[in-house]
Amino acid sequence: MHTFVAEANLEQIDNKMKLGFSKFLECLNLYLDQQLNITDVNESKVNIYSSVTLENGAIMRAVNRFHNRPWFSNVSVRMNSDELFEYDSDQGICYGQVIIYTKFFSY
Repeated sequence: MHTFVAEANLEQIDNKMKLGFSKFLECLNLYLDQQLNITDVNESKVNIYSSVTLENGAIMRAVNRFHNRPWFSNVSVRMNSDELFEYDSDQGICYGQVIIYTKFFSY
């Protein structure tokens, strides 16, 4: 298990974001345990985004305060056919809501 430290204003984090962060840490730990080329997580960085602009120009949001309202984008993901047995899908498409959007850097 890896330990991570983050700075945050807890008053600005709602329950949906707390759930996202808890799931993120679980997934990041699983990912790091499988990576042989990451020798020191202290040399790593995680960026957390409130929104991103996709290649098609759409904006995907994961923020609890956008013009004083929460905005967590709904998304559809076409699954890899080898992974379909692990998920409930609608003809290979899964649906969900973005509650945290991150990018992991390892140096």
